[in-house]
Amino acid sequence: MLLIQVAAGFLVWAYYNVLPIQDWARWVGVAKSAGGLPAAFGAGFVAGGIVAEMAKLVTGRARFDLGRSLWVGIVYGVIGILVDLLYGLQAQMFGHGTDLGTLTMKMSFDMLVFTPFLSFPLAGALFAWRKSGYRMSFWRVALRWSFYRDEIAPTMPLGWAYWVPMVYLTYALPLALQFPFSMLAEAAWSVLFVFMVAGE
Repeated sequence: MLLIQVAAGFLVWAYYNVLPIQDWARWVGVAKSAGGLPAAFGAGFVAGGIVAEMAKLVTGRARFDLGRSLWVGIVYGVIGILVDLLYGLQAQMFGHGTDLGTLTMKMSFDMLVFTPFLSFPLAGALFAWRKSGYRMSFWRVALRWSFYRDEIAPTMPLGWAYWVPMVYLTYALPLALQFPFSMLAEAAWSVLFVFMVAGE
């Protein structure tokens, strides 16, 4: 996890100091902006779903399951859309500055509001819903405090350990590059989960 964070830090440094990286990053930013929310869904689908499933196959953690692969991709695609919208909202709320104060405000909103109250609970509930056999009655359980306490809250410390530094780095980039960078981080996170968590 630390090696991934160091590599991400180097990538941000390279953006600001290596001209060919800036040129390539501009192209990535333009392509992402042109794709809009469908591109955000597709990037989330690949980064959080397909990459993790490929890692499971390569490491022998699981056999290929088309239904699981599609569901994981859909969940992360939805999260991708929410993340993309979050970055635009944060730019409106806090501006485009890269000073420490602005970065800290964005990181705090991301990690203390968006993550614990939207992205982690939504992803956790959608995965648990699949395990329940897509029973609609499951949602009565998912909306209880006990579900959050037992299923979501225990994942937060590990999530913060990985994402707080990564989110600082993400917001240090221009808005057009924040989402593509976060999807690289998401892909790395999904692979980490293959090694840290058994099963689905």
